Amino acid sequence: MSMFPDIKFRDCDPNLARRLKKDLVSVESHLLDCSPSNFSRQKLGRIRIRIFKFPRNEECNEFFLLHRNKRYVCLNSSLLTRRYYTGLQHTLHGIAHHFSQFRDEIGDEVFCEFISYSILNKLLEKRGRKFQNRIIRSVMRSSPRDYNIYYRIGRKLNEKNEGFLIKLNNMVKNRKISTKKEKKLFSRVLKTKIKGQNFSIKDVPELERGFRKV
Repeated sequence: MSMFPDIKFRDCDPNLARRLKKDLVSVESHLLDCSPSNFSRQKLGRIRIRIFKFPRNEECNEFFLLHRNKRYVCLNSSLLTRRYYTGLQHTLHGIAHHFSQFRDEIGDEVFCEFISYSILNKLLEKRGRKFQNRIIRSVMRSSPRDYNIYYRIGRKLNEKNEGFLIKLNNMVKNRKISTKKEKKLFSRVLKTKIKGQNFSIKDVPELERGFRKV
């Protein structure tokens, strides 16, 4: 039985944490469909999602890390409180990092951003096209400019070749594309300078104690 998602939280409304868990459970199969063949349901279940309030001076609202052989996706509870669907999209982005095989930094971010929006769209489909489009526009407005660029690049690549990024991710995993060719592919479609965001690892709290489990 899958343990996904393993969510613990603090400084957050328990109802929001439960809502996030319910939505992530509903898209588990879509996450697995987007992942490479070596990423199993068991590996997905080992990802630990931690919701807590980030310091005010931090630029980002989500980050992922490998700490003591444990995989974490950390989400700013302030974002989840203010903009639930943006928080959900950021969480999906962090999860996608754990099965992204891209060696190129831009390619990695393009893949994770595209996958997160694709799965969010799947979740919103049942609410109708009007609601779906409104939420996606709202998430994009509240997301950093650079990440909107990543998403548009991913969408453009996928429009030309359905499932392109998922196939390319598998190619990278199986070493069927060189690092140089991978980097060139993304640099060719990147038309603007990317600033990037920083998260200081010293600000990461203890991620097991002091949290409540959903």
